[in-house]
Amino acid sequence: MTLRRYTFPLIALAVLTGTAQAQIPSQINPGAIGSSALPDVASTGAGNAAGVLSYCMKQKLVDSVEGNSVFGQLSKKPEVSQQSDDYQSGTSGNLISAGKAPYSLDKAPKSVRKTVCNMVLKQSRSFL
Repeated sequence: MTLRRYTFPLIALAVLTGTAQAQIPSQINPGAIGSSALPDVASTGAGNAAGVLSYCMKQKLVDSVEGNSVFGQLSKKPEVSQQSDDYQSGTSGNLISAGKAPYSLDKAPKSVRKTVCNMVLKQSRSFL
């Protein structure tokens, strides 16, 4: 009887804890748990990278001279259309990585936004 009295509350706690953990990732501030929370910039397409780079320059999160140089070259690439959904999403601060939900830079702390923007700048150079 004593075992049963303790077993039910423990099972209930395990179930409730599992449910709470399933909800936590969407509530975590991007970058709050370290570099593992950073987006996968390597799988970002050229159009989205150009849009995000535009966002980063407007927010002054990357060096303006280098950012303008890379953006100017990247925006002339045939695969980059400023009318595309990927580009437009990027200008709003949404980084799109293959197979993952968009990463919103607006919701990240400034230090994380700056880190991600520099990662996007580096990735953008690889498209040139």
